[in-house]
Amino acid sequence: MRTHDFITLLDRSQRRYHLLGDENCGLIIALDVEGRLFSLLDGEVISRVNPEAFMGFSDSNRYLNPGGDGFWPAPEGSCLGYEYSTAAWRVPPGLCHARWQVQKKSAYSVCISAEIDLINAQGRGLPCRFTRSISIASRPGELQQQVRESIEYLGKETLTPSQALLAPWSLCQFDCDEHCHLLLPPCPPEDLWDLYTPASDCHRRNTPEGCRVGLKTAFRFQLGLSPKVDWLEFRNPARHFLVHRTAAPLPENLHYIDIADQDCANLPGGRAVRFSAYCDPSGFMEIEAAGGTPARLCPNACTSLDITTVCRKLN
Repeated sequence: MRTHDFITLLDRSQRRYHLLGDENCGLIIALDVEGRLFSLLDGEVISRVNPEAFMGFSDSNRYLNPGGDGFWPAPEGSCLGYEYSTAAWRVPPGLCHARWQVQKKSAYSVCISAEIDLINAQGRGLPCRFTRSISIASRPGELQQQVRESIEYLGKETLTPSQALLAPWSLCQFDCDEHCHLLLPPCPPEDLWDLYTPASDCHRRNTPEGCRVGLKTAFRFQLGLSPKVDWLEFRNPARHFLVHRTAAPLPENLHYIDIADQDCANLPGGRAVRFSAYCDPSGFMEIEAAGGTPARLCPNACTSLDITTVCRKLN
């Protein structure tokens, strides 16, 4: 999609947005669509765009996934997850319908925030403030995005790890087909695993560059990557671009957690995830970065994650 077509879609749907950089190389931040970020390179929106999500609204019967780069809380599933506060999987209405506001801005940076109340699968409510502090730098054929994702707990009670876990989680979406692949650094088996079944082994092969994962699939799969893995990269040779994502290590007061979607009867006791990659048979994928949770959630506790995403044209 060309940038001007995306702006037309935003205008037609009467959704507020903020342009960082310019229409040729920059970011469009959809303030009324989950505060999602859409990357622009050479006048094209390289992020996935689902027009239906801009012209309609999600509810308990159907989630309209907008695409772009979203900011969710983790964990997703387990008894402490945020997608199982009702009888079935559901994106929290507070996320879907948040009114993100620009707090400060300059030519190449912006800070946006929204107050979002969460309910975990135990029925415990967590009032929160979500903040995305974003800056960009560009040169011909390349866009670099620096984003600090932060969640501040606004509740008045101190919560233990058995009552609540809260970690920032960024999900960056792209359309994909048989020409696309995911590239990972060489990973020993203990640092790369499947979060769902069936397993994705048939999609993986080792190459001199690292582990290459094919993204044309008949079933959904999601890979978990341990804190020892430093980056992941989406490549689309047909559209001549790649997206490389990494994140800063966590400070000592935060620790990685099991973010996986799983039965809400389970404890979130699986392996800790730093990055993940999701692939859907409908033709899109996500490169994801997850942060950490404090040992205890005290009033005004804040958990943050610094993410660097580089979008680059392929020769």
